[in-house]
Amino acid sequence: MPENVDGTIRHTLDMNEVEFQRRFDAPLEQLWRFVSEPQLLAKWLGGPVDKLEPSVGGEVVIQIAPKMGATVYGKVLEYVPQQVLALTWEVPAWGHTPDLMGTTMRWAVEADGDGSKLTLTHALPHSVFREHLLSAAWHLHMDQLRQLLAGHDEHYTIQQDEIYALVLAYLEKDQAEKRAYYEHLLGIQKSEA
Repeated sequence: MPENVDGTIRHTLDMNEVEFQRRFDAPLEQLWRFVSEPQLLAKWLGGPVDKLEPSVGGEVVIQIAPKMGATVYGKVLEYVPQQVLALTWEVPAWGHTPDLMGTTMRWAVEADGDGSKLTLTHALPHSVFREHLLSAAWHLHMDQLRQLLAGHDEHYTIQQDEIYALVLAYLEKDQAEKRAYYEHLLGIQKSEA
């Protein structure tokens, strides 16, 4: 299992939420630019940001996986400069991947000592059932953002074997948390072997 599986999956009544909180050794202003400026945002998302209108109701079009035909269409839900960008995140079916509708994305940035922190929250309906895949993908995107903020600007693509290993790791982590919940609920004490 890959180390540092730091994303969190929360199951609410209506949604599955994938959340990451990562600290970066970069000033808040620099991190915000990578969240809000299309050319810089594209570098860690892996595809062109065709439209990002920075106001509530503004249109968003991101080619999240251009080689495969995956495009995000959205509307800005919340925009506070150097604090938060939230939007709807709709991806019509592409290849053998079904629609990803009814989801939202929220990027919140804040100063953190001499660096900054990004909290990424992707909420999707239970019926989509891709929270482990999205955890793996966002894990890799956040890793890329760290590289960019550190000054490394190499070409970025997600590799299939890398994402698959992370999908399995997030699935295992989620199931372990569910198992622990039921053990607690039923008063089951696991014996140490």
